[in-house]
Amino acid sequence: MAQAVPVEEDQPLPGQTAGSRRGKAVARTSPSHTFEGIKEVGTFFWQDSDLKYRFCAGTVVPSPDKDLVLTAAHCFDSTDQQKKLVFVPKHHRADPKPYGLFPIKVGQIYADPRYLRKGGDHDYTDLDFALLKTEPRADGKAVQDVVGAIPIGYGTGFDHPKTRVIGYPWLPDDDGKYKPHQDPLDCTSPMKKFSTASSGDWKGGTFSQIDCEGYVRGTSGGPFIIGGDHPQVIGVTGGWQTGGHSDDTSYSSYFDSDLKRIYDAAVAGKMPAPVVLPAASTWKHAKKIASGYFALDGPVSDDRMDMFVLWSDGELTIYRGADKSLNYFDKEIRVQKPNKLWAEHAKQVVAGDFTGDNGSDLIVVWSDGEVTLYPSVDENGFHGEKQIVAPNATWKHAEAMTAGRYGGNKWQDDLVVRWSDGELTLYQNTGTSLGKEIKVVNPNKQWTHAVEIGSGDYTQNDTWDLVVRWSDGELTLYDDFTGTGDTWGEHKWKAPNDLWEHAMLITGGDFSDNPWPDDTLVRWSDGELSLYTEGNGSGIGKENALVKP
Repeated sequence: MAQAVPVEEDQPLPGQTAGSRRGKAVARTSPSHTFEGIKEVGTFFWQDSDLKYRFCAGTVVPSPDKDLVLTAAHCFDSTDQQKKLVFVPKHHRADPKPYGLFPIKVGQIYADPRYLRKGGDHDYTDLDFALLKTEPRADGKAVQDVVGAIPIGYGTGFDHPKTRVIGYPWLPDDDGKYKPHQDPLDCTSPMKKFSTASSGDWKGGTFSQIDCEGYVRGTSGGPFIIGGDHPQVIGVTGGWQTGGHSDDTSYSSYFDSDLKRIYDAAVAGKMPAPVVLPAASTWKHAKKIASGYFALDGPVSDDRMDMFVLWSDGELTIYRGADKSLNYFDKEIRVQKPNKLWAEHAKQVVAGDFTGDNGSDLIVVWSDGEVTLYPSVDENGFHGEKQIVAPNATWKHAEAMTAGRYGGNKWQDDLVVRWSDGELTLYQNTGTSLGKEIKVVNPNKQWTHAVEIGSGDYTQNDTWDLVVRWSDGELTLYDDFTGTGDTWGEHKWKAPNDLWEHAMLITGGDFSDNPWPDDTLVRWSDGELSLYTEGNGSGIGKENALVKP
């Protein structure tokens, strides 16, 4: 299907002559054919008394309030939220509004926020679907009560030999001029799987594909229907190149949990939460994660920590902390583009308040043993650097690091290092130079198995606790850790187990409602990202799956 966008933006208005922008004649022959339509499928108009400006197609789908219409997200942009639109079921030439007009509620276009951004139709080709809430027609009846509805089919696969597509074309009349009132096109053809790499600035992926001769531009948003007497809509014309650039081939984004999330938001009357965390396939490339206050103007009144990520290609990213309703993170901030220096030479990265300004700083250990302080890292990036330790052989052996409040002062500026020989060292009150050195554990074989160490105040005693993930999957909390004496206790959160052997990165912080840094982020070997909230001496807390594998 040739790329289709709203008539007002892409098609000649009444009185204008249609140009042949594709350089070939419009095909009007079988297997696509015009017909009067079906009552559950209709088209949209910018509201006026004459119904002059028409675009795209939509399908009534079941909902508790009987008011939802499914279509393609690329048919709309953010400005359409404030326009007066109407949905017209079974619009056709002989009877342009056989079931009346159903106004679209102002501000009630539901789509993934990423898709509605500028360039979203190119960057998020897999999210080209939207749901619109309609108002009752003039007699007070809801659209579903009037015309019925076709259920949405989620995760139905790609191989469907008899798939029906219906759409409202842009076709000129014999005089070559655009006419808003059109009969819809109908075609039944096998649906199949289409996978493509990115091309130009279009993001590739896997889509549903149907080949129908003469299924021309304008048909965006029209349904892909399977099921005969028990129909389901399993696609809408859109997705790859907003439906395709050929009259004979049409695409759809695949209907999966992303559409279900948008449907649920539409039913609840709430805009879908922005999804900023990348997929599990990307999280496999997270090399280091740290918790800190990098973005101090977040969306919640109480401060939430942000997540800092070093990726395997050297990119540095901040994910701003937010409420649970926003999946705990609401904004992605790129601090630095992919680069060879950070990709190959940054070995350890920890966050803390080493300068005492209530923000967060980074300490980085490099492959040559240099230790560097980056003060006050924020949304605008780095603000200088300070060499704490010059390149040396000793710090090449720093195998794991964390920072917390371990008895020095009120700042998160106490650095804990696990060395390759099993020694554990605390540097208390670290700033522009290393703090007081306390040898916590002498070199030993046991601590060489401490794969990950993290910090947090899980016991809420102001002196922070140390979390250790051992090579056999055991997870241990050392409470009120000071590095000296025997005041800190040991709590076995998890006995040795196979699952926790796959916990690759761990960082503690404050990501939930209470004011304590008693939450734990875990990146697993399959790319899953979990947040455990409100841990204590008895356990790590409740698991929240932020990114599923």
